[in-house]
Amino acid sequence: MSLLLADPPPTLNDPPERLVNRLLEQNEGLTMLPAVAMKALQMANDPDCSVNHFAVLVQQDQMLASDLLAIANTALYSSGRAIANLQQAAQRLGFRKCKNLILTSSMSSLMKKLKFDEQWVRDILWRHSFLAAIHCHHLNKLFATGFDGEEFTAGLMHDLGRTLLAVSAGSDFMVADLLTFEEGDDLLEREREILGTDHAAFGAWFVRRSNLPEALSESVLDHHNCDNCSKLTAIVAAADEMANHLQRYLEPDQYSAENNRGLKRLEVLGVPDARQRLDAHRVTIMEEATEELTELVKRLG
Repeated sequence: MSLLLADPPPTLNDPPERLVNRLLEQNEGLTMLPAVAMKALQMANDPDCSVNHFAVLVQQDQMLASDLLAIANTALYSSGRAIANLQQAAQRLGFRKCKNLILTSSMSSLMKKLKFDEQWVRDILWRHSFLAAIHCHHLNKLFATGFDGEEFTAGLMHDLGRTLLAVSAGSDFMVADLLTFEEGDDLLEREREILGTDHAAFGAWFVRRSNLPEALSESVLDHHNCDNCSKLTAIVAAADEMANHLQRYLEPDQYSAENNRGLKRLEVLGVPDARQRLDAHRVTIMEEATEELTELVKRLG
């Protein structure tokens, strides 16, 4: 029996001490946002911010600048026109999208820094995060829900807690989560029984610890329980289910949106016939998402 079972039940703000200690000890200085990324996010919130000042700041972090341009030039953002520099990225995409690209880059850097016992675990969770994010992007477009990159970032971070548990819980993680992407209602309960917390709560704790927007921590916390969730979280929940389907190596035409809880919630929130509309476009969306995933992984390395 794992020693992790000795921990008392955690709260969102107080996850099991053993998990936190192991996470921080093995990954010294662990943070979601590098210093330049944090400054760039603050600058992008300033209505008087200039494109040139923003670009000069981001260029101080070579990895951040490289990632931002790489993502900006994917089919998801470029619309077929190459973006040659950060000034162009800010002008064409706007600061709102650029903020979300910065968060995407920061998430990518975090994944590369974390120390996993098994490399394949990192790879499969990273692919799942991107696949869910891409589906969020497509659902936002299909339903015209009005997000401008926030949906991609929320999708990318929705299973952050899963990644952090894989690092901090060691072999116990694979007992709690077999990574089959068959995510029934018992997944979170099994995690809590074995690890003392679940990936939704652990991920939301880290998002809040990193001083990221409350909407992100909410989508991380509630993506498995979206009966009363926000529209952003509902999109994440819907996209997560679609990504799970593909990661079980099932074909797009085998997918049915009928029981998708995220889509049911979107219908309650005013998106008419969400399930029916997705079923009409599911094959195209899922095939495009698979292609876009390959491009993103290639560009980010």
